[in-house]
Amino acid sequence: MKNIVIIGGGITGLATAFYLQQFANAAIDTTLIESSPRLGGKILTAHQDGFTAECGPDSFITQKPAAITLCQDLGLSDQLIGSSIGKPTYVWNRGDLHPIPEGMMLMAPTMMLPFLRSRLISWRGKLRMGMELLIPRREEEGDESLASFTRRRLGAEALEKIAAPLMAGIFAADPEKLGLQSTFPMFLEMEKQHGSLLRGILKRNRAKARNPVPAGSKPKPSPMFMTLKGGLEQLVEALVARLTREKVLLNTEVVCVNRVLDRYQIDLSDGSRLWADEIVFATPADVTANLVRGMDPVLSFKLRAIRYVSTATVSLAFKRGDLKTPLHGSGFLVPHSAHRRITACSWSSQKFSHRAPEEFELIRVFIGGARAEFLAEQDDAALIQLAREELRAIMGIDAEPVLAKAYRWSKANPQYDVGHGERIAEIERIAAWHPGLHLAGAAYHGAGIPDCISSGMKTAGNIANRLTNPEPVDEPAPLAASVPLKEKTSYDFRRYSNARYHYSPAVPSALGPRLLKESHAGVLGDDPGLRPGLPPLSRRGRF
Repeated sequence: MKNIVIIGGGITGLATAFYLQQFANAAIDTTLIESSPRLGGKILTAHQDGFTAECGPDSFITQKPAAITLCQDLGLSDQLIGSSIGKPTYVWNRGDLHPIPEGMMLMAPTMMLPFLRSRLISWRGKLRMGMELLIPRREEEGDESLASFTRRRLGAEALEKIAAPLMAGIFAADPEKLGLQSTFPMFLEMEKQHGSLLRGILKRNRAKARNPVPAGSKPKPSPMFMTLKGGLEQLVEALVARLTREKVLLNTEVVCVNRVLDRYQIDLSDGSRLWADEIVFATPADVTANLVRGMDPVLSFKLRAIRYVSTATVSLAFKRGDLKTPLHGSGFLVPHSAHRRITACSWSSQKFSHRAPEEFELIRVFIGGARAEFLAEQDDAALIQLAREELRAIMGIDAEPVLAKAYRWSKANPQYDVGHGERIAEIERIAAWHPGLHLAGAAYHGAGIPDCISSGMKTAGNIANRLTNPEPVDEPAPLAASVPLKEKTSYDFRRYSNARYHYSPAVPSALGPRLLKESHAGVLGDDPGLRPGLPPLSRRGRF
């Protein structure tokens, strides 16, 4: 029987455990380890007095099917509810809330008339966006920040009032650092293929006009987001209920992980030790970095390059009659240039049904993110006071809330900075030198709930494959184009990426080769524990 250990009981770890049940044909013994007293990670739902308030994410995007598929696999199809269709999202600008024009594809308009009628963008800004057709395509290859791309193609106003606030809401990110290739690569591809976003959109619209859908067969518009009637934690509860064969350890921290011969040794905070044939790190990148440091300091160093930022949410409930203006929409975004202390506000009871009793409204305020982390680090009372002051200034709400709850998420949002894709590719090449080690979660190929579920599903599939077909693992691809060696040696130094070494024959063979760094002097930092010295006699080290 093969032993599998999953570290991290968030949605990624839970999805990995669930799909291992579905995929694995061989006999397996699975242990799921979680350091906190509960499973689910950032998915947390509070129920009080008939209100259903999400403390973390409130929904998942429907364009990525993994979350819907998991709900169906768990028998939750009848519990799925969609976001309201046709209700606008607003942007706070110059003392008023302006609806985002209908048909906006993130930053680019797909429908001209609503865009031209909008008061959100000035006429000068609209003219600059229209000039996008004349802007030459970028010649350089590679990643580019969202801010650079939007400013270059559509102008500063489109960035400030549309693209940047949206990204702050989705990724809690600074648009000057957010890489487009790992978040919205279709825009880079559209520019490359058509030379212009607007030209690409116009071509797509013409193609649709040439092949119209018959009126009777036109599908109903589908919601952009979905959730569950009882809140997203209903998904976690359904997953936990299905983990009948797995051993689940709560309130248990992993101290370190080492590889001994062909197995992994996992030391726990209670002094006990586990052994695994396959190990899954479904933990934040910085936590994984701490755990693998003794086993592979270079992998640890690379994982630490993934930044995280802090956010907070405040849920406030009001009597509908106490609101001066009826809510019609899903909420609003706040540009950084507005100099407010919140980044967005979701009108939860308007966005989804089953969120508040009749005659009440539930509102959720977002605080912090890459540009104002310090605001998210205040205590509950200060966060609630801040949220109330901002709603008073923006929406004119001065009534006493009937419910007020604050939640902080310290360093919980991974940042997909420019070059993120290359960093992850390198991390995965290094990890490939450790057969049976799997990295999964929000830090790598998408931070949304469907991305995390998909990551867990893929990891479970890879493990099942390895158990069913225990063939020799292919040699991983080299981390650098070339590694200069003065003499041929069977030890492969390529896993020390970004640092160049050569073999020194002066060292006695009993001691092994000496690694001499030739360039990139600071790549491993000043921490002596991260500086490669004599390589370990490991599974691939033969002298």
